[in-house]
Amino acid sequence: MSVRNIDRGSVLADTLLTLSPNFPRTLRHLNKHGLPSDCALWISPCHAIYTVGMRFPVDIVFIDNKGIVVKALRAIPPNCFIESSSNAVSAIELPCDRIAESHTRVGDLLQLDPT
Repeated sequence: MSVRNIDRGSVLADTLLTLSPNFPRTLRHLNKHGLPSDCALWISPCHAIYTVGMRFPVDIVFIDNKGIVVKALRAIPPNCFIESSSNAVSAIELPCDRIAESHTRVGDLLQLDPT
């Protein structure tokens, strides 16, 4: 799956990772090495993000049930707790600076595309 910003015509990630039954191992790997530059991590349901244990800053986008960005946070450092807005249902963690590179803003429509 990929993540596309329909309103801006940009791609946030070519590969969308999800938390599967192996998520503890996946999270340990991501915390140690960071997100690959072409990947994002989709966490659903999600109303808050903890960056405890991470070694690298990340961008975070919270979306509602229609895929509309309700909160976009750039360069969140390790060891933080970030709450979503009340209408967010999931979050997408991205490599640092991806929000700026894709010109993503609150109110944009994101599409999760199977590839």
